Amino acid sequence: MAILISEEESDALEKVQGHLEISTPRWRRLKKRLLIRNSFLVLILSVRATAMIFLPESYLKAVFPFLEETVDLAQLAYSRIIVAAVFLSIYLYALRTNHYLRSASMLGLLVGVALLWSDISQYLVFGWHVVSIPALVGFCSRFLVVIILVVNYLDVRR
Repeated sequence: MAILISEEESDALEKVQGHLEISTPRWRRLKKRLLIRNSFLVLILSVRATAMIFLPESYLKAVFPFLEETVDLAQLAYSRIIVAAVFLSIYLYALRTNHYLRSASMLGLLVGVALLWSDISQYLVFGWHVVSIPALVGFCSRFLVVIILVVNYLDVRR
């Protein structure tokens, strides 16, 4: 004798059994949007990291004029790339499998806001008079990353 269950019951069972965060039909629609946004996010962060590695003196003077010139910006960029790769791997796993996606989205949002706050605090300490056009562009790119992370989180949360 076959037991038939509805799609809603099947989705509820999948959520309980496999830590699925989003129902399957909704997941199919949402996955493409999240991948497009995250590709844009990776592009923004890659441009910043490339500038930090290949143009360290220019980047340091333009974006962080209050830091000492003895700062090894390439080393800072490499360490941030490693941290970003770890978080990106966790997020992509959650995105691919639909497991713990809300938690991974919240983690990404917290890291993005923490990095944005570190930039803001530097300018609060040293004063806004040191802000230049390139510094403003760098700040806006970081702010855009946080906005993308917020939109991703809100889409997953709904």
